[in-house]
Amino acid sequence: MSNTYFIPADAHEGCVWVAAQDRLYFSTSRKEEGPGVAIHYLDFSHFELARDGNWAERLDQTALKNLEAQSWVADANMANSLSLSRDGKALLVAEQGDMENPSRVSRIELDDKSTTIRFDGFDGKPLNSLNKVIESRQGHLIVSDPDYGFRQGFRPAPELEPSLYVIPQAGEPFAFDCGLEMPHGLALSPDEKTLFVTDTSNDGAHGEQVNLGRRASVHRFSFDPATGRISGDGKFLFSVDQGVPDGSETDGEALLVCGGDGIYVADGAGHLRGKIPLPRTAVNLAVVGDHLFVTADAGVYLILDWRTRVS
Repeated sequence: MSNTYFIPADAHEGCVWVAAQDRLYFSTSRKEEGPGVAIHYLDFSHFELARDGNWAERLDQTALKNLEAQSWVADANMANSLSLSRDGKALLVAEQGDMENPSRVSRIELDDKSTTIRFDGFDGKPLNSLNKVIESRQGHLIVSDPDYGFRQGFRPAPELEPSLYVIPQAGEPFAFDCGLEMPHGLALSPDEKTLFVTDTSNDGAHGEQVNLGRRASVHRFSFDPATGRISGDGKFLFSVDQGVPDGSETDGEALLVCGGDGIYVADGAGHLRGKIPLPRTAVNLAVVGDHLFVTADAGVYLILDWRTRVS
């Protein structure tokens, strides 16, 4: 694939580009022994990618393939997605937790890795297994909380229904029952008046050969950028052809959603326009100007000029 590079690494979720460091951070896949999930990064400072938008001139495929991920946090409490805080100084981490440790959102400072717990329970009950976390420009945290941890055997039985939560910039957290079986990927529109949510209905206990009637679909809800309130019944937008819709992000008038066979690209209203095909399952993504990083478990794709790849 022209202008597409693949960097081998244990890169499951995340992913976050920190331009000030020329680093891409991501969480690793779950391991049965030792710390379940770590946070690693790829250091691109040798390529000076953040200097301007003309990355292609400084990319050498051999050098990219020889990049080795570095460990940043060895035990990240079964971390799933990461996002950059609005002040650019920290990573926000959706930690799924395990049988001994609660699911929570933590803020880890980039300079010294000091950690602050932002959200670790609701209505006096433990969270299920937080999956995605994003922060609005007003400082509201939005998190999705499916119960994959229990269904996959590393979290206790849930005490709360799968839901969306908002931790407002000021005030107490509140829940929103979005009506989706497995609220998962999150993305805000550029004006932050629309929240896009993926539904990855799946019990996590069966292989692809078992038809679970998955609602592998993308929905939109109204969002109040001032208060952080989510509202409405939600509008179905589209389903993915393979796998489930996972990480998502908006970029200008485009919505990008990861799927089993690539990146699905819709317009700002959520109307599907095409796809960027990939030979591996796309798990999560980070848009960096005209370029795109995609975690795919076995490694990271770097796609240059991603808009020209949509078909």
